[in-house]
Amino acid sequence: MRLKKVFVTLVVAPLILSGASAQADETATAHTALATSIGVHWNPIFESQYARIMAMADSAKKTPATLKSYKALLLDFLEVRRVINDGLASSTSDLDAVAAYAEEETGEFSSTISDLEKTIGKIATITCVKGKSFKKVTAVSPKCPSGYKKK
Repeated sequence: MRLKKVFVTLVVAPLILSGASAQADETATAHTALATSIGVHWNPIFESQYARIMAMADSAKKTPATLKSYKALLLDFLEVRRVINDGLASSTSDLDAVAAYAEEETGEFSSTISDLEKTIGKIATITCVKGKSFKKVTAVSPKCPSGYKKK
């Protein structure tokens, strides 16, 4: 009787384990395929947003306030991309949550990038004169310093 139990255990255990292994392989393959499809969908959107952000780099340096906003936007964007890429690369991540996060953030970035582009578009430089001295003032709404008049 004991020999029969040992025999059954030795024969049945590998069959059960091989079935679990096949299911794990199928699950891992499905997870990888879903991660790839999410990446294929969202990566072009993130790439176009990154291109828009980088196109503003020189213009954002004209005023300290826009430069600060630009740097904050860029750092936030890079961190979000890192989190999403890590989520897609992880075999244990919740891919539905990663996709929802990507959708939320792309919408948020779209709005923020547009606002910053509008602000940068409003930056102007004026020349102010006081006697023989000149000052150039660059800002969203530039005004001459006290005692200076706009040329």
